[in-house]
Amino acid sequence: MWSMMAFILIGLVAGWAASLLVRGEMHPTDWGRLFLIGVAGSLIAGIVIDLILGYGFHLRPGGVIGSIAVASLLLWITTPGRRPESSRRLAGDGAHRERKGRRKHHKR
Repeated sequence: MWSMMAFILIGLVAGWAASLLVRGEMHPTDWGRLFLIGVAGSLIAGIVIDLILGYGFHLRPGGVIGSIAVASLLLWITTPGRRPESSRRLAGDGAHRERKGRRKHHKR
């Protein structure tokens, strides 16, 4: 039971630290997403560490530093504002689309 509690705590800490490193948010609002990214980062870090050390392919949590590093990478990949400029949708005339009811931030 204590190992499961530690695993949940490592997932939360890794997700929060990844949010702090990638987005700079001290008080994030999407804790559920950060928890899932932290747990996924911990599991992936555990698998990678086991493969590097030669223990084989085992599913177990990684260390806190490895979990934070992998969770940061996962959060960076899944954050919409971090995508390259070429993948953003452009309007027909090449200008960025604006939301309805908002003023444009730039003048032509």
